[in-house]
Amino acid sequence: MKITKLFRMCNMMILFLFLLAGCSLSQEEFQVVSLNIRYNNPGDGINIWEARIPIIQAYFHKNVPDIIGMQEVNYKQLLDLQKMLPEYAYVGTGRDDGKQRGEHSPVFYRKDKFKLIDHSQFWLSETPDVPGSKSWDASITRIVTWAKLESLKTGKIFFCFNTHFDHRGIEARKESVWLMSEKISEIAGDDPIMVTGDFNIGKRPGNADNSLYDNLINTFRNKNSLNSSEFLSATRDTGDGGTVNGFRPEWRERMSYVIDYIFVSDHFTVQTYRVDNKMEGDVFISDHWPVVSVVNLN
Repeated sequence: MKITKLFRMCNMMILFLFLLAGCSLSQEEFQVVSLNIRYNNPGDGINIWEARIPIIQAYFHKNVPDIIGMQEVNYKQLLDLQKMLPEYAYVGTGRDDGKQRGEHSPVFYRKDKFKLIDHSQFWLSETPDVPGSKSWDASITRIVTWAKLESLKTGKIFFCFNTHFDHRGIEARKESVWLMSEKISEIAGDDPIMVTGDFNIGKRPGNADNSLYDNLINTFRNKNSLNSSEFLSATRDTGDGGTVNGFRPEWRERMSYVIDYIFVSDHFTVQTYRVDNKMEGDVFISDHWPVVSVVNLN
């Protein structure tokens, strides 16, 4: 009788350890960054692109994120980033012609962690498959880049979407939310999804964008089960409070303005959220701060 009882206890212990190991193997941790890199503008004074390259390179080499969604990247900058980040591959083309012209919104991913299954991009317009198209009251052509990735560790599939909304057109931003939400559902279905981007939509007292912010949050939540990682995170470090600096130290009092986001579907749990106020002396990493989340794909 004692031997039988001991045997059962051993079996239960083995089962417990097996389940524990299975839970550990079924989760994978990713560090995700969204960063508007600021286009290569020779009029940026001490913050010109060439002055910021060492800061950007040091930042990414120190943090080694798994996924990076960038905005405002022109082709010259893309070539520089490839040299800076040899351990990464990327997807994304120019918004003006679907090739090299115009700003890119690339998705960078670590080659040693992920396999690229599929990728493409669409334009935030009434004709989303037409390169260079724009609609509504948009001032500039805008795009969404996406990648379908497979984890080399677990074999799990997930999608990354990265975008940069128009900075002037209120109607364009409103319509872009709905279009992007529809395309996410069409492309990714019920698979895990993460979204990075500069949405040029924020919420602060007296700002006309507040209704756009509510529309963004509610549409993504209700149609795509996407929520901002800031509000899902177990711990938050928001730096000075917002994601925009404009290369201006005096903007400290306006730092509560957040327009850069990381959204994740309910397949993910969010461990941390932070905004990195990165400078070297008087030189900024960009006119936006990096937004960072550590997430688990369950």
